[in-house]
Amino acid sequence: MPPAKKSTVKKTAARTRRTNPQRSAEMRGRLIQATIDILFESSYAAATTIEVAKRANVSRGAMLHHFPNRVELLIATAEHIILDQRQYRIDKLADVENNWKRFVAAADVSWDVQKQPATIALLEIMLAQRSDAELRKRMAPLLREMNALRAESAARFATTLGVSNVKPLDDLILAHLASLRGLAISLLFTRDPEEVEAARNLLTHYERTFAKKLVAEHAVK
Repeated sequence: MPPAKKSTVKKTAARTRRTNPQRSAEMRGRLIQATIDILFESSYAAATTIEVAKRANVSRGAMLHHFPNRVELLIATAEHIILDQRQYRIDKLADVENNWKRFVAAADVSWDVQKQPATIALLEIMLAQRSDAELRKRMAPLLREMNALRAESAARFATTLGVSNVKPLDDLILAHLASLRGLAISLLFTRDPEEVEAARNLLTHYERTFAKKLVAEHAVK
């Protein structure tokens, strides 16, 4: 009589075997993470398909099966970063009350996002458009999406704060993001991180002062 355990082990192994789509998604994830790591640690110039394949420990053939060229890889990486960071913001703010507390918390979450290595990686891709026409063409829809997300945020905060004029909030968010990106870059070079944090606190003070003034002047009647 054959041992019962043998049959059980085989059935368990069969149940846990990954599907082709799962293996494909895992491979793409490894390649995208390797791209983010190289962009953050080195530069756009260093993030070649050859170096990414090495970092991800996959063959060049497997690499090209998922991303036939460098532009495709960079676009997929940018899309991943944008979606992942959007979900991060949603998760972090899920339990925050929809009032002034949410406005304050959102600014803090935004700073957490800008300090992530993925943000520096995305900035490397965005800056590379200046010298890569094909990348610039492919990035255009993503940049429009990022602008649309900013506009949506401005509209939500107008509702949150109870103000009728959305445009100043949109301008504030643009200035906020640009400033935090600059401060995040400063963190890469400074020997005094507390100095950067102090500058960020000053920015926060001005943003909150501006928002309170906006509420006072444009409160929904």
